[in-house]
Amino acid sequence: MRTRKVVIIDDDSTTLETIEHILMVYNFAVFTANGGTEGIGVVQRTQPDIILCDVIMHDMSGFEVLAELRKHSATATIPILMLSAKHELTDIRTGMQLGADDFLTKPFSVDDLLSSINTRLEKHERITYQANQQLKQLRENIALVLPHEFRTPLNSIIGFGELLTSQYDRLERSEAMEMLTTMVSAGYRLSVLVENFIYLSRLEILAANPSAMKELSHEKVLNCSEIIMEMAWHSVMQNSHQHQLDNDVQPASLAISDAYLRKLILELIDNACKFSPPKSCIRLHGRLRNGFYTLAIHDQGRGMNASQIAQIGAYMQFDRNIHEQQGQGLGLAIAKRITELHKGSFMIDSTLGKGTTVEVRLPTVI
Repeated sequence: MRTRKVVIIDDDSTTLETIEHILMVYNFAVFTANGGTEGIGVVQRTQPDIILCDVIMHDMSGFEVLAELRKHSATATIPILMLSAKHELTDIRTGMQLGADDFLTKPFSVDDLLSSINTRLEKHERITYQANQQLKQLRENIALVLPHEFRTPLNSIIGFGELLTSQYDRLERSEAMEMLTTMVSAGYRLSVLVENFIYLSRLEILAANPSAMKELSHEKVLNCSEIIMEMAWHSVMQNSHQHQLDNDVQPASLAISDAYLRKLILELIDNACKFSPPKSCIRLHGRLRNGFYTLAIHDQGRGMNASQIAQIGAYMQFDRNIHEQQGQGLGLAIAKRITELHKGSFMIDSTLGKGTTVEVRLPTVI
């Protein structure tokens, strides 16, 4: 096991030396800083696995140190254990709002210190492992799906383009128009693929930016029902008017921007249209419940099993050898990520051969 690095930030030399000695005995690589300003510099240089920071210091408070470290992507996710001589509720609330991972009250025992550090490190390592696994799966899915998704429309554009170029004088006008229409359709499909790929990438960048996430929490929509119905009909029209809509959505003010709500609804309805029989009905039901707005979208499509639902993520497609699926598998992944970034929940209930219900819960504006 690699040696884990700890930065201790405290302007009391006795505390620094005591904690440093204890942690070195237990094989930690320890870096110390006498005060907040020095501590920020040490953290940025060493990139430790965990930080111990006193709340009350002369040059700047532990909360100011915490806020500064959380501003920068390189230090934003490092676990921070706050050390406080007074275990007041206001201290805990302030620290947690700024992103502290835990509090430890002075004086503390060696066992308490080691237990708090190990608990935070283990939690952080689990989260990092899960993120790496998701990234690995994403890379594998990209390698499997993207080549096909890019190649199919490109083949149409290049193939028909070459045919038009070489046979232009011999083609009937109707034949040329059919080829051009196919090329435009393929170009649109390729454009949607690229745009959604960029969109999901931006969502992941946003998730790693604490200040951007804070700004996101201030967004709001005053009447969600108008946007939901508008985007639902827009999506149906994009899918050649092949489905019926049953709208039963109540108005409400939601804690989400107009743009994100539109994208969320567009992707959910588009997904329902793609996997439902032509002319079938897609039902929307939206209600206020316990401070959240619950929107359920039900289709009569082929459905998914429990394993497939559990694997929903970017570029996940199922039964491609059985069903022809035009799409890169990003729709549900984008909708799910938008919901999560707005502190909502995303659930799927599906039965093979009978249909799927996607339920989104978004916080309301009080």
